[in-house]
Amino acid sequence: MGSWYIPAGIAVSGFVYVILANLGTTIAPWMLFFQQSSVVDKGLTEKDIPIGQADTAIGTILMELVAIALVTLTGSWVYGLSGAGDFGIHRIMAALVHSPIGSVGTALFGLGLVEAGLIAAIAITASTFWAVGEALKLPRGINLRPQHALPFYLSGLLGTALAALIVLIPHAPLGFLNLTVQVVASIFMPAAMMFLLMLLNDHEIMGQHVNRPWQNMAAFSIVGLLIIANGLYGFTVVFPHAL
Repeated sequence: MGSWYIPAGIAVSGFVYVILANLGTTIAPWMLFFQQSSVVDKGLTEKDIPIGQADTAIGTILMELVAIALVTLTGSWVYGLSGAGDFGIHRIMAALVHSPIGSVGTALFGLGLVEAGLIAAIAITASTFWAVGEALKLPRGINLRPQHALPFYLSGLLGTALAALIVLIPHAPLGFLNLTVQVVASIFMPAAMMFLLMLLNDHEIMGQHVNRPWQNMAAFSIVGLLIIANGLYGFTVVFPHAL
């Protein structure tokens, strides 16, 4: 892929930008808040850790298989379509109608997008509830009645309303905004993961569940990959025509 100009006018390598966005949506800071807070909200205890780990591992594998299939199939069918590089969903859907999956497959694809959006909206809103509630020391928990924890619920609802207003702006570059949010997430993720690793290696807090060497190796490899990707992105911003 050659270099292209994103709507903001900043020249970057399209390949680097999209790869970084994919890293940001796969490894996102809000997931840390969602994971730990949902465990607490469900009332899980130390004996539930193995089951929680298995649940996370199985969900991750299934999600990656679905993601790989979607990227591979969609990329194959819209490759070469005029305007597909602008991430216009209407162009992608139009291409899918004339692809081997036909109109029924396209309808199922669209339904999947709606379902994925709803899940994302619920998960990110919940993580906002928990993060704001923890930062401001508010009564927090999805099981609480709204009248008992109104500030806790309002934080996520206001954020969701703001996001909805942005989406409704006429001619808003939603594809660019979506990718940019993921890029920002990938930039902040190394710092969040380093604090998490410090916690996981604290014997006083974690006890027998402290990180094992192979877990630290895997985690530091991910952090290193994110740092390298972010550095490459920064290089393309400063020297837009170098790649």
